[in-house]
Amino acid sequence: MKVNLDRVIKDIETLATFTATPGNGVTRSSYSYEDKLAKEYLKSEMVKAGLNVWEDGFSTLFGRREGTHPEAPVVLIGSHYDSVVNGGAFDGVAGTVAALEILRVFHENNIENEYPIEIIAMNAEEGETFGPSTGVSNSRALVGTLTNKELDTVKNRQGLTKREAMREYGLIPDLESAKRKKGTIKNFIELHIEQGPVLDNEKIDVGLVEYLPGIGRYKVKFHGKVADSTAPMETRKDALLAASNFAIAVNQIIKSLGPGVTGAVGEMEISPNSHQFVPDYVQAKVEIRTFDEKVLQNINLYDRLLAELKAIQEETNVEAELIEMARIGYPNPTPPSIMLKENVEIMENICKNLGYKYTIINNGTGHDAMIMPDLAPTNLIYVPSKGGISHHPDEWTDYEDLKKGIDVMLHLVLEICK
Repeated sequence: MKVNLDRVIKDIETLATFTATPGNGVTRSSYSYEDKLAKEYLKSEMVKAGLNVWEDGFSTLFGRREGTHPEAPVVLIGSHYDSVVNGGAFDGVAGTVAALEILRVFHENNIENEYPIEIIAMNAEEGETFGPSTGVSNSRALVGTLTNKELDTVKNRQGLTKREAMREYGLIPDLESAKRKKGTIKNFIELHIEQGPVLDNEKIDVGLVEYLPGIGRYKVKFHGKVADSTAPMETRKDALLAASNFAIAVNQIIKSLGPGVTGAVGEMEISPNSHQFVPDYVQAKVEIRTFDEKVLQNINLYDRLLAELKAIQEETNVEAELIEMARIGYPNPTPPSIMLKENVEIMENICKNLGYKYTIINNGTGHDAMIMPDLAPTNLIYVPSKGGISHHPDEWTDYEDLKKGIDVMLHLVLEICK
């Protein structure tokens, strides 16, 4: 019973050819021609593995291996296969191919599973296609938190709403039919490249995730008045000065909340961006990460930020506008997503038995595994990412490293499908 690495390589290399930017990374946006090509390839491979294949009301692709107890909750494994513009061949795809290969191994070895096993291949994980806070769409549809409002408001680079893009793709979305009921999924398991340098730098084979940090995002627009660099200090309405004071205030607020949360102003757009003029406009973006679900129970962060902006406005005469960049239907920030502890412990033993070096790793970006705990017990496995590079043509994971992650996932699925 072995993972066929040559087959895994073929999958990844084949899927990488379904790109809108040949020679410049993988560009496979949701509801695109390249999306269709990748989906057809995955469908054909699922059929070869003896799976019952279908799509739900949100175009999410599934392949089911029936269990000896068909009515039992399903073990759901997989990831996404869409990409950012000029992305890499491994982000998302590594986890989708891992799930596919595991079910091939089951098929070839006639392994009996009591719980049904389904592969899930998602085509709308990347938020870049329709803008911030619009990603992880397939998992949100599954959980039931994706809304028709989002389908009709957010737009892609071509100016199409999600619903319009889906219609061109050949789909009339039915969010109600895409929902899964609680209790129908025994576990959701996702494998993903780390998108960070920890495993690669430390020469560690596998990262086991205990939780994914929650996330909060805000945008602030500062409206001042442009002036020459000779303008008297007392007459200025310096938008950058106001934004700088806000950056300091954010730092102080977050530090006051203790180690369970981090955050900063990490991006600014300045106009005019010149040493000769007092800036009249700055747009700043704040990102918050939460590691403790209790840290924000007794504080309304939006109100705290608004109070700081009011004080800054009085001091600088610069008007400020605070905008939440939250997913529709979710708090801002979200709490951390907790993985199933029992499975983490099982995987630790699997790594020891296989002789693989592992570590507990609780950082990284958001994946579908951060959404799924609202519906079902969830686990996430990381494999090394060379140099921590991701969402870039140079993104790379050594295939032997990927195989080790698939081995761990395979043995976990073998354990929990009984």
